[in-house]
Amino acid sequence: MQNLHTHSTWDDGKEGVEAMILAARDAGMTEVGISLHSPLPFANDWAAKPGDVAAYLDEVRALAQKYAGEIAVYAGVEWDVLSQIDLTPFDYVIGSAHHMPGEGYPSVDESPDATARMIARDYGGDADAAAEAYFAELAKVADEPRAQIVGHFDLLTKFDEKRRFFDEDSPRYVAAAEAAMDRLVRAGKIFEINTGAISRGWRTTPYPSAKWLRRLHALGGRITITSDAHAPGGIACAFDDARRLARECGFTEIWELHGGKFVTARL
Repeated sequence: MQNLHTHSTWDDGKEGVEAMILAARDAGMTEVGISLHSPLPFANDWAAKPGDVAAYLDEVRALAQKYAGEIAVYAGVEWDVLSQIDLTPFDYVIGSAHHMPGEGYPSVDESPDATARMIARDYGGDADAAAEAYFAELAKVADEPRAQIVGHFDLLTKFDEKRRFFDEDSPRYVAAAEAAMDRLVRAGKIFEINTGAISRGWRTTPYPSAKWLRRLHALGGRITITSDAHAPGGIACAFDDARRLARECGFTEIWELHGGKFVTARL
């Protein structure tokens, strides 16, 4: 068992790298990846600072040596499509979209109030237009060869189990999501089943939703399981639920990082 989507105090995580490694080890994981939020071209309080990237890599590499033989540790990055950063130093790359381009770089997952404000202010109350913009941004991950994993495919639905913003059956929403998924699958990307919103109390199921996982399976898409953990307690949050959901949607294997390469493992 492994988890390649975790965060530390180098970005908006709650604990240091070593605490996250120890939590993964104690949860019985054989590998863990720390995934730095890539620096962004605007002021924010959640992504890494450009000047900290080298120090982050140094710390993770040192801790990987310290815990060699107990757990394999990878230095990863969650690269936002708006970020300008050299991806070559990292062991793996998760490609995500958290913000829309444009004035103020509206966020898709900050809070329910921010989501409502984004739809009203930036898209004139047209939730389908916001969805179209989001999926168009996420689809850009297909163009980055170093990005192996697609982060939280339908992230914009983070708050929809408690407060409804999007009609996921709307023809425009469906067309936008299908176009993005098709493009990402053609590019050979691995989709994460992400349980992060469960650990933070916003959802009771992972994303992508079962609807999109079934379509992903029909397309021959690939999956991995992550928890997007921002604290040690979330390191393996709802992994059993994620596996069960994957099997219900037709998957029999997942993809894991071993020795620098992604290989299959039975689900």
